[in-house]
Amino acid sequence: MEPAEEVLMVTHGRLDLTALAFAQIIDAKSPFTFQHSEGVARAAAAMSEYMGFPPEAVRDQTRAGLLHDIGKLGVSNRILDKPGRLTDEEFTRVKMHPALTYQVLNRVTAFRGIARAAASHHEKLDGSGYHRGLTGDDLNGPARILAVADIFDALSQDRPYRLAMPMEKVFSILDREGGDKLCPASVKALIELVEKDKL
Repeated sequence: MEPAEEVLMVTHGRLDLTALAFAQIIDAKSPFTFQHSEGVARAAAAMSEYMGFPPEAVRDQTRAGLLHDIGKLGVSNRILDKPGRLTDEEFTRVKMHPALTYQVLNRVTAFRGIARAAASHHEKLDGSGYHRGLTGDDLNGPARILAVADIFDALSQDRPYRLAMPMEKVFSILDREGGDKLCPASVKALIELVEKDKL
């Protein structure tokens, strides 16, 4: 029933602005996640481009990075901003946010193609991640890149329970996790981009 002159057609530009707007809402939920989604999107896009992904895949990776934490809108700030260690029950709630991310994005036709990668940002190659415990065989390139980008951005920012880590320590953790838990090619790309001052 929308008047014809008021209908807005879906364009890549409008989808990008929509994803950015939601990212800003997500990140505004907590002072400790300020610009986290934008940081993950920037890192994931740079890594994808550096690793030879085509432009449309880089665009999708940007959107997945912006929207990967949309499920956190369903998690209480009392948990997300807690300065101390989370209880088992609280951590179980936090671990549900990727599932909520998938549920939200999969309902939107324009974002359905990025829903799985966005919801897999805490999965690990050895199956030790969450929310589904997927292994490397189940994780495609975009999901693997997003997992590294998410960890990189999280470690290099202040959190309620710790200060931002120095870059040498961030690299050390990514190197240690690379292979068994994180995609080594993605870790290598990220470190090279930072060392070349391209990220």
